[in-house]
Amino acid sequence: TILEVFNVVLVKRRPQDLLKTSKFADDAFSRFWLMLAPMLAEKDVEMGIPALVASASGTVIEIGPGSGNQVGRYDPAKITKIFGIEPTLGLHDKLRENIKKAGLSDVYTIVPCGVEDVQGLRKYGVDREAFDTALSIHVLCSVPDPKETAAALYRLLKPGGKMIVCEHVKSRDFVSSIVQDLYNIVWPHALGNCHLNRDIARTLREAGEWAKDDLERPQFQEDAWQALPHIWGCLTKAG
Repeated sequence: TILEVFNVVLVKRRPQDLLKTSKFADDAFSRFWLMLAPMLAEKDVEMGIPALVASASGTVIEIGPGSGNQVGRYDPAKITKIFGIEPTLGLHDKLRENIKKAGLSDVYTIVPCGVEDVQGLRKYGVDREAFDTALSIHVLCSVPDPKETAAALYRLLKPGGKMIVCEHVKSRDFVSSIVQDLYNIVWPHALGNCHLNRDIARTLREAGEWAKDDLERPQFQEDAWQALPHIWGCLTKAG
């Protein structure tokens, strides 16, 4: 963004960082997310997300914890260990702050890579069929390949493990879906690769075999011109 270019060149006085595209993108997204996170946290409460997060138990893998909006919503009595998969390094300081505030420093490990990076995950003891719960709150809209990410999470879950999600999805309303497609021309470029028109429910269901499907999709969110209908709930891995 123009503001980030200004910050790098005139405030930090490190114009060479503009040539490091991954670092520049990381810094830009981190600054944007840290401004947005408090507003999203309030919206989460309206949607009932704290209760979803509180249902997580055992050894948990959370993808995209960001700056830690969900950290204080875990029930410590149910948690053995949490691995937060957060490749955006610029968010780690705030995430650590919120982990400490929630009293989870002893059980929460930040993993600085993507969930698809098998070798990177193994360095932190993250391996297949090792998790009781996988948590994804408003993340699959922005990952590079949602099918790959969903499949990776499925592999990491133990048989009987729970995939707990809240994600905005492609609308089933004809008018709304057109609105989403139009918005989506510019939306990902302005909002950290967030896509409005992904069929995330289908992606999750096709990631593997599920013993139980408790994903919900409220009908009231299918009104015309509704650009952000959601699914939320839980899928239980077969086995």
